[in-house]
Amino acid sequence: MARFLNLLPWRRRRLERDLDRELQYHVDRRVEDLREAGMSEHEARRRAAVEFGGALQIREDVRETWIWRWLDDRSRDVRYALRMLRRSPAFTATAMISLALGIGGTTGIVSLLDQVVLRQLPVREPERLVQIDWNGRMLAATYGFGELLSYPMCRDLNEQTSVFDGVFCRHPAQASVSIGERSEPVGVEIVSGSYFPVLGVLPTQGRLIAPSDDRQIGGSPVVVVSHQFWQTRLGGAADVIGRRVLVDNYPMTVIGIAPAGFTGMDPNAAPALWLPATMSQQAARIDSGWNRVLDRRAAWMHVFARLKPGMTIATAEEGLKPWFGAMLEQESREAFAVSATPERRRDFLRSTLRLQSAPGGISQLREMLTQPLWLLLGGAMLLLMLGSLNVAGLLLARGATRTRELTTRLAIGATRGRIATQLLAESLLLTLGGGVVGLLAAPIVSQTLLSFMAQDGSVRAEVDHRVLLCACLASVVTGVVCGLAPVVQTRRIPLIASLKERSRTGSAAGVRVRKLLVSGQMAFTLILLIGAGLFVKTVVRLHERVGFVSSNLVMVGINPYGLGYSQEDSERVMREVDRRLRELAVVERVAAANSMLLTGGWSAGLVTIEGDQRVVSDRVVARMRIGPGFFATLGTPLLDGRDFDQREIRPAGEPLTPRTVIVNESFARRYFKGRSPLGSRIGFGAGTNTVTDVEIIGVVKDFSRRNLRDPEVEQAFLPFWMRDSDDGTFYVRVRGGADAAFGSIRAAVAQVNPALPVTLRTYDDQIQQSLRTERMLATLSSGFGVLALLLSVVGLYGVMSFVVAQRTQEIGVRLALGANRSSAVWLVVRDALIMLAAGVIVAVPVTWAVRRLIEAQLFGVGAFDLSTIGFASSVLAAVALAATMIPAWRAASVSPTDALRLD
Repeated sequence: MARFLNLLPWRRRRLERDLDRELQYHVDRRVEDLREAGMSEHEARRRAAVEFGGALQIREDVRETWIWRWLDDRSRDVRYALRMLRRSPAFTATAMISLALGIGGTTGIVSLLDQVVLRQLPVREPERLVQIDWNGRMLAATYGFGELLSYPMCRDLNEQTSVFDGVFCRHPAQASVSIGERSEPVGVEIVSGSYFPVLGVLPTQGRLIAPSDDRQIGGSPVVVVSHQFWQTRLGGAADVIGRRVLVDNYPMTVIGIAPAGFTGMDPNAAPALWLPATMSQQAARIDSGWNRVLDRRAAWMHVFARLKPGMTIATAEEGLKPWFGAMLEQESREAFAVSATPERRRDFLRSTLRLQSAPGGISQLREMLTQPLWLLLGGAMLLLMLGSLNVAGLLLARGATRTRELTTRLAIGATRGRIATQLLAESLLLTLGGGVVGLLAAPIVSQTLLSFMAQDGSVRAEVDHRVLLCACLASVVTGVVCGLAPVVQTRRIPLIASLKERSRTGSAAGVRVRKLLVSGQMAFTLILLIGAGLFVKTVVRLHERVGFVSSNLVMVGINPYGLGYSQEDSERVMREVDRRLRELAVVERVAAANSMLLTGGWSAGLVTIEGDQRVVSDRVVARMRIGPGFFATLGTPLLDGRDFDQREIRPAGEPLTPRTVIVNESFARRYFKGRSPLGSRIGFGAGTNTVTDVEIIGVVKDFSRRNLRDPEVEQAFLPFWMRDSDDGTFYVRVRGGADAAFGSIRAAVAQVNPALPVTLRTYDDQIQQSLRTERMLATLSSGFGVLALLLSVVGLYGVMSFVVAQRTQEIGVRLALGANRSSAVWLVVRDALIMLAAGVIVAVPVTWAVRRLIEAQLFGVGAFDLSTIGFASSVLAAVALAATMIPAWRAASVSPTDALRLD
């Protein structure tokens, strides 16, 4: 430890002073002894110097007792490197910024990858968690996203103790929570009683939901609150246990507080509350009148299990087959399976259960961002490699200007290895400095990415210790890579020739290396520009799929259930809101629907079509309930037949069933083969007993409903005001700016009930939200492309300036012998074109090779799009030639006389 402390400057200076005093003391004593023996002063001092030997050698020997030689050498290298970098501030700043761009981008994206993709749940042994999925035809209605099973199925699986150490299920939902007079929408997680015990989570206070809370429907009105909700909304109250809260206006009791840091099974969508599945009919209902908790034909739960120790996924799947096969055989004799077509019943019996590892839980944000974040990380690493090449080129140029310094040091005894370590020290200091600047920029990159995400704040623009370690490792590796070129260059310096004043030996080899580095920069830049062009084209193509004019269109979401209205009163509220919106002067058209477009979800199912013959649709048909004037409000034309009108609005309180339907052109094209579907009848279901009593009255032009990436799908539109019109969304076409109409719309809704939960969003905002992943890729990749272009242009300019300086005499001779100025310009431009062509030759095959990595993120454009490649190459060529013309013009402007005088 003392040897390391001796590296401290003040401690080192004190030791040096003590050593000097010690040496001087011994010399003086020896001189005194010799004088007393009869020698003169001069002779005594000469004799003492001979006896003690070289003072420098003594000092070196003593210093080796203070500190290890290699450590001393490295500290000297660092100090020398710092002095050299301070002497060249422009060079240092350029190199550090070049590296900071790549390190900052890489670190920022790694930070989000760690939080969104790589991080495991903070539960007991998360590596043993698996998600269970039905592989085959389920013959059930689904409610939600991802792999879903019924709640009774979850209970059955929990009994398979030979395979699992426990099974639990959950469903994410939204609910209105009232504490005192305040009411707000929050995220909740509906869970089975085995949820917390299987995860191994312990409460901060109170207790958590247990199996005893999940036995009887409506029998346990209890909730567990998250630690964050307790701190922020409940003020960290010590008496929170036992407090009553209203969840969708239903009174429930707080029984416990979840531990800090636990965010449920979705780490990127932390719930505020957990409640038992048996309470989902009273609070956080999936749909109005929801009563399918115990229905085996309602799949709405994500089911997870903890494997027994030593159990593999393959072994578990095999172990479940006997039980699952017997269950399928038993259920196939029930009415739902008997009424199915033979083909669907056969597919049902062939179903299996599939398990997949789930240490990170389940996350829509993860599913959406995993591949885009890996792609962006690849782009950031390309930018880092480009910056490394740029710094390597700068170090080579700096080494060329320091040739005489290095050869002089070699001549007086320095070894090539010693010089190489000093050059590596400079490189490492540059990259570590770039890493520090990059770490400061990393949160900016993360925040830019976060601006495209719809999430609850569980993902943050932060750099934790693991990401910091990654950044440090990247800096060190980059420093070694950047320093290799100048180190290799020093090993080729011919000592004797380099000491001659006129020698230029080795400069040609250095120029060739720098040209290779610039060619590599061109290749990396072109790859990034091509990727940016493809992602920008994707955003443009998706915008073209909207299908109608989106400006001045506002969506108004109304949920009377949040205030505890009954179904009848909720419908009355919806009708009153509809009337008041129509009375607004800023409103041009209004139409109701049961859901918001482009939110990623829909209701769908098989239909039976009664035409020339009775057929069942070969894939599910999306369903949506809409009011009269919906298509006119959107601006989507009817291609045939009529729209819904007053005949599809039932009088308030009368229980009617829809008897008419409008289909889209994809439905008509697929099932009617060019014939008009008007007058034909359909039924919703695929059983042999499905009643086909709904008449097709119109055909509408296709438009995107769930998201803009969906292929043209078959859709059926039912009348909104015929049934279940107790919540939904009003589509309002306004006059003037949409944002300016928000105040009038809010006031109209408040006239019905000031506390009524309302969601206001322009359709343009909805489009931007729907395309957030694509816009993120387009924005970040374009930014990387521009930065790469700047770096490569700086590298090209530096090389060409160096080439012109090296060939000034040659150009002067050519001009003196009669060459014109344009030939001198071409001499320089030709080199730039060769480097550019080399970059294109490398980049195009690489783009072809990696096309499959990005094609899933594209739409309407191929991963190897020739027009995009051509445009990107043209942009790179134009900018590169512009950067080349400055040194080229300088070469053409040289005076032959002055050039020939250069020494």
